[in-house]
Amino acid sequence: MQLTVNKKNATIIDSQVVRDILNIYAEEELFERPVFKDAFDNDSIEFKDLSSESEKILIPWQLFFLDGANLKKDLDHIHKTRIDKVSPKLIAKRRGIGSITSKRIIDRLIRLQNFICAIPNITTNTFCGSLIGKSETDAVAHTISYFAIDLNKFRTYKSKASALEYIIRQIESKNINISQGVLANKMLPAWQVVKNAIYKNTSGFVIKDDKIPFVFLPSEINPEETDGRQIYTLIYLITLIGLNEYNFFIERDFTAKAITAKGKQAKIYRITSDLLLPKTDTEKFRGQDITPEIRDDLSFRYKITPTAVLVTLRIRRIITSKEKYEALLPPEYVPPKNKIKTHAPSIETSVRKFCGKYSFDLVNGAIQNGSIKNVQAQYLLFGAVNKKGYKKYRANLKI
Repeated sequence: MQLTVNKKNATIIDSQVVRDILNIYAEEELFERPVFKDAFDNDSIEFKDLSSESEKILIPWQLFFLDGANLKKDLDHIHKTRIDKVSPKLIAKRRGIGSITSKRIIDRLIRLQNFICAIPNITTNTFCGSLIGKSETDAVAHTISYFAIDLNKFRTYKSKASALEYIIRQIESKNINISQGVLANKMLPAWQVVKNAIYKNTSGFVIKDDKIPFVFLPSEINPEETDGRQIYTLIYLITLIGLNEYNFFIERDFTAKAITAKGKQAKIYRITSDLLLPKTDTEKFRGQDITPEIRDDLSFRYKITPTAVLVTLRIRRIITSKEKYEALLPPEYVPPKNKIKTHAPSIETSVRKFCGKYSFDLVNGAIQNGSIKNVQAQYLLFGAVNKKGYKKYRANLKI
C-alpha cells in the first residue's frame, strides 16, 4: 500500500500489516471505517489521514510501519497473554445478545496488571482459591469475613449506588483491582468510532493473577447495567476468584443461564445468591403467593435487581411455576433517553474508575517518583498517547 504525504508518494507500507493491526480488535470492525475502506480500494493512504484515524481508534500510527515478522511476534504475544489471563470464551467472538467482549478492554487491563505485578514486594493474594473445597455455606461466610463486609450496613444504604460503592471499597481493600467501564475522557474509542453494541454487550469478567486479580464491571459503558445488577455481577466474579474458576463470566442476559446452570456454574450462582439474599431469609416465603410487592421489597432491602430476586426464588423452588416466574418478571429496563445533563467527570475520576484502585495508585506513584516514562504512563492510563489529557492529568498530580 502506498503511503502519500501531501498526495505525493512517500513510502510503501505492507497492506497485510494494516489488515493484521485492524484485526487485533476484530469485533470493532475497523475495516469498515471509510479511511481504511478507501485505502484498500485505492491501495493508497495519506499520512495525515492515517495519523488522524489512528488517534480516533486509539492505535499508534507507528504500528502500521512494522514489518510482518515483527508484528507477528507482537500479535502472538498478545494472543498468548489473553489465553493465560482470561477465559477462552472471552477471546472468541460469540454471536447473539451479550455475546461480545471487547478485547481492547481485556488487553488494557492485562497491561495494567502486568505493570502492577512487576513491582517488588507484592504478596500472593490469599483469597485466590480459598473457596475450593468449602461448602456453599462456608464459602459465603468466608467471603463475608475475608472482605469484612458488614451486611447490615450494606443493606441500610438508601440507594443501591451507595451500597455498590461500599462493596467495591471492601473488596478493593484486599488486593483485588476493580475496573469499571467508562467512555468519558477518551478512555475508550467514542461511539462514533466503535459501535455501541461492542461495549453494551461486553460481559463482566475476571483476569487471573495470583497477586492482584482484576474484576471488570461493564458499569457506565452499558446503560442497562444498573447498580443492583452490578452488585450481583461483582459478587459472582469475586466467587470465581475464590474458586479459581476463570472459565466463567456473567453475561448480559444471565437469567436463563442462572436457572438452568449445572455443576460448577450452578454452585457459583448459589454462593452469589446466598451471600446477597440468604436462604434463611427467603424460607418464610415458601408456600406463599409471591407478589410484585414482595419482589420489590426484597430488591430494595437486599440491594439486588427485582429480576435477580425472582431468579433466586426460582432456583430455590420458592417460585415453582414457570408461568408465575415469567408473570412476575419486570419490564425490560429501558434507560431514559433524555438524561439530565451534568458536567463531565474529571479526568482523574474517569482514570480511577477505569483503571481501578491499584492501577491508579501505583501508576501515579511511578509518575511522581519518575520511575516511568510519560509515553508508558499514557498507555497504561489512557490506552494510547493522549498528550492533552495527560498534561492536564499530570498538572493535577502536583508533581
